Amino acid sequence: MNFLPRNLVAAGLAVSLAALLGACSSAPTTPIPRQPDPLPPVKQQETSAKDRAALHAELGTGYYERGQMEVALEELNEAASLDPSNPRVYNILGLVYAMLGENAKAEQNFQRALSLAPQDSEIRHNWGWYLCNTGRPRESIPEFELALRNPLYRTPEVALVNAARCSIAFGDVAGAEVYFRRAQSISPNNIGANYGLALLAFRAGRLEEARGLLKRVMQQPPSAPEALYLGMCIERKIGDRNAELSYVAQLRNRFPDSAETRAIPTGICE
Repeated sequence: MNFLPRNLVAAGLAVSLAALLGACSSAPTTPIPRQPDPLPPVKQQETSAKDRAALHAELGTGYYERGQMEVALEELNEAASLDPSNPRVYNILGLVYAMLGENAKAEQNFQRALSLAPQDSEIRHNWGWYLCNTGRPRESIPEFELALRNPLYRTPEVALVNAARCSIAFGDVAGAEVYFRRAQSISPNNIGANYGLALLAFRAGRLEEARGLLKRVMQQPPSAPEALYLGMCIERKIGDRNAELSYVAQLRNRFPDSAETRAIPTGICE
């Protein structure tokens, strides 16, 4: 969103003295009507500190999403100074510090955000994902569940897919499958859910099921290299050499520098 100030253009009104005085030099018989005093300029409504904080928070979020962490911190810290009660500011600050690897500051800001808005599903989700990615995947599951309790949560499938991934991280494969299927029931074409279920089916030896699930993933471009690699492995196990080589060709053509493409010569499919 662009936040550009609108230019205010003032127009002046020129009055011709010659028209008022006329051609003769004698005094006019009727008085010249007095021009009304100009109206005082209309003052623009002052922007509140909360509004300015929301603007800086929006800008900071945009810089975070573009990977410009230094500028994001400047905008978000300015937002926090203007409105210390805005939980969204601390939520994004937590994400920024997490990306920078400053875990103490990340946790401090997430906790501040939660203290201000304990029922906010976005904050709960982000805190859970942070826990999962900092070696505490088991602790993340209750946070995802708290996020999912909110009936107004706009993206429950995101929390469900991440809960599944974090369940796999501590070995709960059965729980992961339940979460993936819940996400799929909400969003049948969800790439994360279908890829996760395809991977679990492949590892369990249910190859046709894995193939069918991966086809759903392939129908939602763009395909990620890990999905193409899984397709290669599925077709290799099934024994469809042409389909396997098709996945190999896509990997080499579209993702020549990916870890998956570099792994093709090893032929590892686990």
